[in-house]
Amino acid sequence: MIRYTLFRLIQTVPVLFGVSIVVFILVRLIPGDPAIAVLGSRATPQLIERVRDQLGLDLPIWEQYFNFLSNALKGDFGISFFYQQDVWTITVERLPITLSLMGYAIALAVMIAVPFAFLSAVKKGQMADHAIRLLFTIGLGMPVFWSGIILAYVLGVKFQLLPITGQGAGGLDTLKHLTLPAITLAISISPILVRTLRSSITEVLASDYVTTGQAMGLKSHYLNSSYILRNSLRPVITVVTINLGYLIGGTVIVEQIFSLAGVGSLLIGSIGTRDYAVIQLSTLIFALLVVLANLAGDLLYTLLDPRMVLHK
Repeated sequence: MIRYTLFRLIQTVPVLFGVSIVVFILVRLIPGDPAIAVLGSRATPQLIERVRDQLGLDLPIWEQYFNFLSNALKGDFGISFFYQQDVWTITVERLPITLSLMGYAIALAVMIAVPFAFLSAVKKGQMADHAIRLLFTIGLGMPVFWSGIILAYVLGVKFQLLPITGQGAGGLDTLKHLTLPAITLAISISPILVRTLRSSITEVLASDYVTTGQAMGLKSHYLNSSYILRNSLRPVITVVTINLGYLIGGTVIVEQIFSLAGVGSLLIGSIGTRDYAVIQLSTLIFALLVVLANLAGDLLYTLLDPRMVLHK
C-alpha cells in the first residue's frame, strides 16, 4: 500500500503539469487586458505598455509560461496584479473555508443519502420507494444557485434560523455559518448518492451471505451495519470522488451566493480582474484536490474490501 500510494502521488506531477499548461493558455484567452484592469480604462497607451512590461505580459507566451513554471518550482507563484500581495499567501489563507465547506457538504450528503437509500431499497417497488426516487430526482434537477437562493430566503430571511453571509468568527460560529451553504451543496450531490447506494443495497440484499445471516438469526442492527451497509458503501466512495469536480464547481457558486471568503470566490473575483497569477494557483489547488480525493477514495476502498490491496 505504501508503494502504491507513493506511485499515485508521483502521478500527480504530470497531471498538475498538464493542468498548468491548459490554464495558463486559457486565462490569456479571457477578453481584456490585465494592465487596463490595474490602471483603469482612462490610462494612456504609454502607461499601459509600461505596466505590461513590468508584468511580463509583452513576452512571448512560451517565455511567460517558462518563467511561471521555473518560479513555481521554487515555491514562487507570483504577485497578484489586483491585491499587490504574494499569491500563495492570498490563496492559502482562504483554503480552510473551502475545504471545511466541501467536507461539511459531503458529510451532510452521506447522512441524507444513507437512510433514504436504505429505506428505498428495502421498500423496493412500494410507495415509499417511488416517493423517495421522485423527491431526489427533483433535487437532481435543481441548479445549485437556485436552491441556494431559496434556502437563504426560507431558512435565513423568513425564519432566521441560520446566517446567510460570512464565515463566522471560528469554531461553532463558523460551523453555523457554513450550514446553509453545505446544505445547498449536499442537496446537489445527494440524489446521485441515493441512486447509487439504492442500487448497491438492492444488490447486496439479494446476496447469499445476507440470506445466510438472516437464517442464522443475526440481529437486524448488526446485519444492516456489518453485512449490508459495509458492502454497499464502496460504490458511494467512487461516486463521491468522481463527482468531486462537480462539487468544486458548486462550491465556487455557493461561496459567491453566501459571501464566503474561500478559494472559489477568490477565483471568480480574479477572473473579473484578469488576475492571472491568482487564477493559475487557484485552479492548480482545485486540480490537486481532485487528484488527492481520488487517491483517498482508493485507499478507503481497500479499508472496506482488503482484497483490493492484492489486486492493486
